[in-house]
Amino acid sequence: MSEDPADRPDGPEAEDGPPESNAPEAGVDAALEPPPQADPAEHLERRARLAEDRLAEVLAAYRQFKTENEGFRDRVTRDIERRSDERHEKLLLRFIDILDNLDRALEAAEQTFAGNPLIEGLILVRTQLLQTLQQQGLERIPVLGLAFDPAYSEAVGTLPVSDPDHDHVVVRELLRGYRLNGRVARASRVLVGQYDVAAKEGQDSADLIGLEEEPEVTEVDAAAETLPLDEETIRAIFGSDEDDPE
Repeated sequence: MSEDPADRPDGPEAEDGPPESNAPEAGVDAALEPPPQADPAEHLERRARLAEDRLAEVLAAYRQFKTENEGFRDRVTRDIERRSDERHEKLLLRFIDILDNLDRALEAAEQTFAGNPLIEGLILVRTQLLQTLQQQGLERIPVLGLAFDPAYSEAVGTLPVSDPDHDHVVVRELLRGYRLNGRVARASRVLVGQYDVAAKEGQDSADLIGLEEEPEVTEVDAAAETLPLDEETIRAIFGSDEDDPE
């Protein structure tokens, strides 16, 4: 295929070929030029920002460590206090058993040795022991004569009562209850009154019988109360069978 003369480039550039590039010379000149120096103020500002970021990271790590350390210390402190309270409570509960035995012994002794100075001394010791335990947070739960409350008492049975005001009321305390620092350490064991119409009617009948007139005391009864009941006295009061006419 022949080349069209119109497509040929005209002028000296076409005859001499493509022009030479000046890029290598420009690169050499740029390399020979001294590098521009950074602004000292900008450099210091950049270093300051880096230092601030680093300081912020260190402070954040310190605060996290401090928080974790305080949390660990609080957990350890609470655990120590909890164990100490548990040991304290167990010790006081042992004293409750001692008080129960002392109360039982005093109740039995008062019936036999009432007024004995030794019993009076034991009552004083028991009072002092109870006061000391109260200072440690242990106190008795009053329930007798009050409305039954399952939060403080355990009902083990009921007793029929003739007064409706005593219905659902603690009428007998079988085992005393105690609380320690406001918490129930041992619930009371009680008997709860239960209003019974039959008991009410029985009580009314007993009251009516009591209001009846007393029987007239005869001379025979009076003599029987004042005189010795020997054979001669009986004959004097009732007469002898030999005196009866046949």
